[in-house]
Amino acid sequence: MDTVRLSLQGAWDLLYNGFFVGAGLPIIFALGVRFLAGPAVADGPAPTPSIANKVLAWVCFAAVAFAVMVGIMIIVGAGLGKVVSFEHIFPVLVPKP
Repeated sequence: MDTVRLSLQGAWDLLYNGFFVGAGLPIIFALGVRFLAGPAVADGPAPTPSIANKVLAWVCFAAVAFAVMVGIMIIVGAGLGKVVSFEHIFPVLVPKP
């Protein structure tokens, strides 16, 4: 019975992480693009976005870039026999314990 529980737990972890990376990051990126687009206008030139919208857009882009960077670090670290540590402000590669 423990095997079934562990299998279901692994499937849930895969679904959860796949949803976050597979759908969550593109949604955050799309929000950043939407913030930069400014308000929709039917006629005439599109108005420029406000400073707050620009800041929100760049925060979204930075979050996506950070997630991509951490993902690449995890893949590279696994190949080098290391793990990613979040003990400090920035993630770093450390030897496996």
